[in-house]
Amino acid sequence: MEANINTQDVGSKKPSLLGMITSPGEQFERMKTKSPVWGGFFLFLVMGTIFATVAAYLGLINNPDMAKLLKEDTTGIMKGTTLGIGAFGGLIGTAIGLFVVAGFYKVIMMFMSNDTPYMKILSIYIYANVVFYLGSLINVVLGYILGGNGIDKYTSLGPLFEQGTIAYGIGSAFEVFNIWSLILTGLGLHIVAGLSKKQATILICIFFIFTVGFSMLGGMFSGFGA
Repeated sequence: MEANINTQDVGSKKPSLLGMITSPGEQFERMKTKSPVWGGFFLFLVMGTIFATVAAYLGLINNPDMAKLLKEDTTGIMKGTTLGIGAFGGLIGTAIGLFVVAGFYKVIMMFMSNDTPYMKILSIYIYANVVFYLGSLINVVLGYILGGNGIDKYTSLGPLFEQGTIAYGIGSAFEVFNIWSLILTGLGLHIVAGLSKKQATILICIFFIFTVGFSMLGGMFSGFGA
């Protein structure tokens, strides 16, 4: 009877974003009955916009050439434009990223004969991403302290390699909080969406391979620009 009461208690509560750090399994159990989307979505929308704006600012003041141009710009147009573009890119990029990635999960899961609704998958993905945004906060703060360019991932293997190389790009994909977020997503898809552990593992591995591929391309293009 006590176990039944505990089960009902878990099912009656809403999942907690902060709880995803300390007790993700419990939050996903709650998500079986309640799968909120918009609270976390708008929170991450604000955070993504702020982080992108700060990253744009760091890229401006910590790049010698850009810093020189900034000093010569007495009107402040350059600074305002850079921050505006950063904020707009963060706002749109965060929104599109959350919706599109959840859509990819939905499509692949359809091939696995899983009919979990898109909005429930979006809820799982949003809640699993709380650690990703925590990592973004840490990296932005470290970038400010260490004089970084705003996009360096200090919590990844990237800093072990020379910037502008493919190795640096691949190393950046092996980022603690991104991997943690993927693991949480897999756990959520297993508990909430009903995927088997094998299916969830395969799905997460596919997305990690995509992450490595995009990071490698980023390293290549960065190297061409150097």
